[in-house]
Amino acid sequence: MLEAWIAGLVVGYLIGSVPNGLWVGRLVAKTDLRAEGSGKIGTTNAYRKLGLRWALIIFSLDVGKGVLPVAILMLAFDSPTGEVLAALATLIGHIYPLFAGFRGGRAAATGWGAILILTPFAALVAIAVAAALLGITRIMSLTVLLGMTVSAVAQGLLIAYGGEPDAYYGFVVASWLIVLLAHRDNIVRLAAGTERVLGRPAADATPAAAHNDDPAAS
Repeated sequence: MLEAWIAGLVVGYLIGSVPNGLWVGRLVAKTDLRAEGSGKIGTTNAYRKLGLRWALIIFSLDVGKGVLPVAILMLAFDSPTGEVLAALATLIGHIYPLFAGFRGGRAAATGWGAILILTPFAALVAIAVAAALLGITRIMSLTVLLGMTVSAVAQGLLIAYGGEPDAYYGFVVASWLIVLLAHRDNIVRLAAGTERVLGRPAADATPAAAHNDDPAAS
């Protein structure tokens, strides 16, 4: 139904455009995360600049951004495609936020929030794998990329054996591609063995090095 598709795109993009990291950074530290570290407004840059407590708050808010638009569509319409469009629009809004000069994050936390409400099993499997990987490697970008890959595989199994709507798998694959593209610089550094590890100081922490620093997920 066209109304659900349009509503999903509009609601998803507007909610996705809410720059939680930017606003929290300004509120608690009078800083613009876009001018710090990786230049991103997601969890990892917030952790490095604001500390663990505020990073976890931003992570929770960004996950909530992924959940909320889909929940609204579920309540207002009966349209799996509309729900998927809302989720995808939320990711785009997080990466290119209307309310933050189109400079946002990498959409990992928001993507996991959307997957969590669309297909909880796939999300929980991915989160469990990601948590183990983060504990072992302490490389956030690798954790995110492999976690999203696991969620795509888990969702494929649900489609094949669990009767989940095909549109949901379309979202998982599309969100994986979006997050993959958002992490293309990280992939280059992973291949070169130069990706930063959480807790390890950067070789050059000046804002001028922002886009060459490790921008981890979110």
